[in-house]
Amino acid sequence: MPKTIVSLFSGCGGLDLGFSGGFAFRGHDYERLDTEIVFANDFDQDAQSCYNANPLLTNDGANCLLADIRDIDANDIPDFDILLAGFPCQPFSNAGKRQGVDDENGRGTLFEECHRIIAAKIEAGHRPQAFLFENVRGILSSHVANGNSVPEEIVRIMGDLGYDVSYKLVCASDYGVPQKRYRVLMVGIDRELNLGHFDFNLLKTIVQENNIPSEHYGNIEELVLGRILQGVENLPDNEVWEFSPGTQQTVNLIGSCAHGIEGFQYFYDGYSHTNLPTICMEGKSWKDIPYEMLTPRFRNIYDNPKRYHAPKFFRRFAFGEICGTITASAQPDKCGITHPIENRRYSVRECARIQSFPDNYLFNAIPLAARYKVIGNAVPPILGWITATALLRFLPINE
Repeated sequence: MPKTIVSLFSGCGGLDLGFSGGFAFRGHDYERLDTEIVFANDFDQDAQSCYNANPLLTNDGANCLLADIRDIDANDIPDFDILLAGFPCQPFSNAGKRQGVDDENGRGTLFEECHRIIAAKIEAGHRPQAFLFENVRGILSSHVANGNSVPEEIVRIMGDLGYDVSYKLVCASDYGVPQKRYRVLMVGIDRELNLGHFDFNLLKTIVQENNIPSEHYGNIEELVLGRILQGVENLPDNEVWEFSPGTQQTVNLIGSCAHGIEGFQYFYDGYSHTNLPTICMEGKSWKDIPYEMLTPRFRNIYDNPKRYHAPKFFRRFAFGEICGTITASAQPDKCGITHPIENRRYSVRECARIQSFPDNYLFNAIPLAARYKVIGNAVPPILGWITATALLRFLPINE
């Protein structure tokens, strides 16, 4: 029997696709897993619409309910083996205000909804086997009133329910994703199964067994922008959200990476990352703008590097680099969202590639800016698939 999955804060379906499997990315097949999504939920209309417009999920019976999880009775959620929850990360994000558990919108405490639902299932006589929480690394330094970090508090609270909880900071580029995206994975295992804590080393094992590209475990060549951006121009849903006039002027002043379009020639079959010309590794940022052409804001940062730590705003990654984090805001002052050689934002399909969504995953059911938002908020499907495969191997097989 398949493992039954309940997905909370499902977004556009990145993690759910990973836990379902049955998709291909850049010539690599990620097999269908022995799972069944019996409930999915998000309160964002765009995310829910995108989720439900995708046959890769809906053909397997998944359907995302539009509702606030705080308004859903636990008794209305089917029994399940595994709970997935990428609860909203903005309260803990370095790109946000870092309000943490004191976020005025109540988002910082939404992990408690996961506790509520699991506790209700236990009370009703059903013990879920495991849960997976995913969040930004800022959660590691966010604290609750008793002084515990948020992960420490989750370990304590879920431990009281009878779960062995462990967590690990991972970089998605080590797990098949062409993006340096750091996230915290928290896995809880029902103590009654007598399995102990989840073994995060299984993620590396899955990568190596399946020859999945990895920054540090092998085949980094498949993750750099010079490979990932190839052929995107021929795909549907390839629209580009234009920059504001002021942002566009800054991007124009920075200019394209020095390798130019000719740099693509280094990234066809057979190339070795160790033999790339240095020029293919040289990205750009606001620091490449002549001082006399900087805005007052950037002049102030330039003049006070110790105070501002000289941040690389408007980062432009080169063809030989792995892209930085794609964020929901898709603003170049906060992430590497600018194309290496064209003075524009990455297209929708390019962002999807960098997040490891397959080319047949659909985003055009929602407005253009919303596509960037849901892609940036998503858990990369390949990271999800590797985690799911490892967790399924760790847990007992359903009879």
